[in-house]
Amino acid sequence: MKKVLLSQPIHEAGMKLLKGKVEIIVAPDTSEATMRKLCRDVHGVILRTTSRVRKEVIAQAKILQIISRTGAGVDNVDVRAATKGGILVCNLPGVNSLSVAEHTVAFILSLAKRLPFMDKWTRQGNWSSRNRYEAADLKGKVLGLIGVGNIGSRVARICQGAFGMEILGYDPFLCRGSETKDGIQFCSDIGQVLQEADFVSVHVAGTAQTHNLISWNLLCRMKRSAYFINTSRGGVIDEKALIKALREGRIAGAALDVFSEEPPFRNNPLLKMENVILSPHSASLTKECVARLANEAAQAVLDLFSGRLPKNIFNRKELEEAGFIKEDQLIKKIQNKRAS
Repeated sequence: MKKVLLSQPIHEAGMKLLKGKVEIIVAPDTSEATMRKLCRDVHGVILRTTSRVRKEVIAQAKILQIISRTGAGVDNVDVRAATKGGILVCNLPGVNSLSVAEHTVAFILSLAKRLPFMDKWTRQGNWSSRNRYEAADLKGKVLGLIGVGNIGSRVARICQGAFGMEILGYDPFLCRGSETKDGIQFCSDIGQVLQEADFVSVHVAGTAQTHNLISWNLLCRMKRSAYFINTSRGGVIDEKALIKALREGRIAGAALDVFSEEPPFRNNPLLKMENVILSPHSASLTKECVARLANEAAQAVLDLFSGRLPKNIFNRKELEEAGFIKEDQLIKKIQNKRAS
């Protein structure tokens, strides 16, 4: 029976799918040392966000055939090293888009209506806070989207349809010029989006190209009354620059589900800022979504072990070029790859 390592426990839906078909090993912690040790004799890894599979781990994983992510991002996997070793890296694009989009909209509403702060003031007996008139309506406000893929486009539809917001978008993969598409006014300049938006929401993958994409100079182009929202990856913004912008009142506030270090260090200034709303990288972790993610990540592993290609292979093109995959069939090199 083939062995599958879970970097962390997954939802019972995924566990139920795996039981009786593979030997399940659950890592006791998310450290790299533990991953390096446990990956040595497993055929598959189901990987959640907190753990990483670096090239040093892959170098020890002599019989590993598949790394299946319980999400869309693969920034915690050394995809190049995995590809070189003939290991499939599978992800789940779109599976969590509804949940993350709803979380993003909840952030927008919470910032606009000042809900966390109203709650705090009410509990403190500060009833007169109702006369501060800080809450704002969303109708007519401009939402700027950095990245307009599955999640960004869903956020746009909700905010436009439900609240009557105007939508600006920047996404060089979808539009290189200025044009209107699906009610979104695309901009060729990312700075224009930040400059004109009342709310800026980021929805890009965490890659070398997007690292620190939102810089101090870009933050300084935002309105002082504007809010910054990030439910993608912490590394896409220069976190020190964001902290400085918040401290100096360059922007009105922020809502963050992700951080440059996760969990954030206890001395991270963001944790004490009153104009910031935080959540623990949990936008996709709804009851319904975690079941979907676990189920599909487990199914990808079982598909491979049954001789079928999983639906979403992130490094498919590279594996095809290297001769590991051909014409939708697993060739023997992967099918029997150092099997034990």
